[in-house]
Amino acid sequence: MQSEKYNLIFENIYCTDIIINFESDYKMNKKFDYIIVGQGIAGTVLAFSMIKEGLSVLVIDDKTLSSCSKVAAGNFNPVVFKRLVKSWMADELIPFSDKFYKEAEQFLGQEFYWKKEIVKIFAEENEKEFWLNKAKSEDMSHYLSKTITTDFFTAVVNNPIGCAFVTDAANLFVVKFLEDFRNYFNQQQILLDELFDFNLLIIEPNSVSYKEFSAKKIIFCEGYKISDNPYFNWIPFKPAKGEVLIVKIENLPTDKIINKGVYILPIGDDLFIVGTTYDWVNLNDIPTEKARKEISEKLSKVIKVPFEIIDQQAGVRPSVNDRRPVIGLHPESVSVGVFNGMGTKGVMLAPYFSKQFIDFLEHTVPLNKEVNIERFR
Repeated sequence: MQSEKYNLIFENIYCTDIIINFESDYKMNKKFDYIIVGQGIAGTVLAFSMIKEGLSVLVIDDKTLSSCSKVAAGNFNPVVFKRLVKSWMADELIPFSDKFYKEAEQFLGQEFYWKKEIVKIFAEENEKEFWLNKAKSEDMSHYLSKTITTDFFTAVVNNPIGCAFVTDAANLFVVKFLEDFRNYFNQQQILLDELFDFNLLIIEPNSVSYKEFSAKKIIFCEGYKISDNPYFNWIPFKPAKGEVLIVKIENLPTDKIINKGVYILPIGDDLFIVGTTYDWVNLNDIPTEKARKEISEKLSKVIKVPFEIIDQQAGVRPSVNDRRPVIGLHPESVSVGVFNGMGTKGVMLAPYFSKQFIDFLEHTVPLNKEVNIERFR
């Protein structure tokens, strides 16, 4: 079942995709609580969170634009491997995300979220000792396995020193998640598939209007394209281009994510996403030979068997200098907001902070200071 769904995505066959003609006789709703610009991870999660709260939304997104979300692996890793410490707010983010994505699956009647352990393959003996010591600590015992495994698929995987497992990890099939919700937004007549035109936005003290549509507020979730946004181009973003390979490897496990220099994520039918790279200079979605070579060489050190490169993809991550999301309202207009900067952990961060943002917008509950846009004023 899972492999069939991945095949449908990669072959770009969406039997349920419904394209709406807004010039038809159907009279689309003109008034909304919120207008959301961008349908990547941030925009999609925020839109669904608002719908769950009984709020009306209009999503504006040009599907042809580059989106890092479309090439994101969607891994939920609660551990920072370099120091073997918990990811920021992992104890809060992981259970909240588990509940959120399971609700999303039930809401749409689809599958795109799975719990998957991460296999950490050790490169040196001292890594094992460090791991075992950390696994005994109260702070990390929930996430790190307490034993070392030396027989993990040894016919296929280079594992002479051994490996251990990160538990309570997961994976979101990002491409399918975004496409399933796009279909839903289309069906509900709440999606404008077009490039947002800032010249058509009219901002009032307590409302906004765009073309014939109006709302209490407009929220921008454009990823790294926010650098072109006249309202938020002053935020100190530090975007980074990342590239991944889609490869075919036989006899690797399909229920684990392997990590050693690169991550190897199963997507069905012996296909795997392998990545990633970081480039802070060439900010585009054009795959490069340099990245292809870099990922291939790292993959060759992890597995013993040949692999076939099926595809290569690139996207730009919307990261901020302090590696925290940027959430809040424009300092000069409470009708304009931003929900952005999720970076490499967007699939973990977006659900929790979308709820917090809604509580802020609807009930004036204060935002976490570390994500509040006020920190840049």
